[in-house]
Parts: sequence; C-alpha cells; structure tokens
Amino acid sequence: MTIRDEALPGWTFRIEEVSAGVYQIQGSDRQGRSVARRGTDPDVLLAQCKQDAAAIQQKRSDGRP
Repeated sequence: MTIRDEALPGWTFRIEEVSAGVYQIQGSDRQGRSVARRGTDPDVLLAQCKQDAAAIQQKRSDGRP
C-alpha cells in the first residue's frame, strides 16, 4: 500500500507486511531522501516515519545539511 500525506509534500510512504504480523514502512521524497521503520504496529510505524520525514524537511528549511 502506498500513502501520501499533504502535510509532507513530495513524500511517499510504502507499507509492506514482510512477515506474519511484521511490517516495514519505507518513505522517500523526490530528492532521494528516505526513512524506514520495521515493527508490529503499522500505524505507529507510519507515524514515526512521518515524524522522521518532517525532521529531515525541518533540517533543510533551517539551512542545515
């Protein structure tokens, strides 16, 4: 399943069940930056990935590499 979030323009998140009850969330943006999490609760993992992506965007808007 692929998810986009209006709060994170340019980011796409993919949810995959990699084993019984184990999920992997991968997110990437148009610039090639990426985030990933693996665990048993896809809702929590997606929220964490979105937080990670927001932090990456914040660093860029602050002028930090």
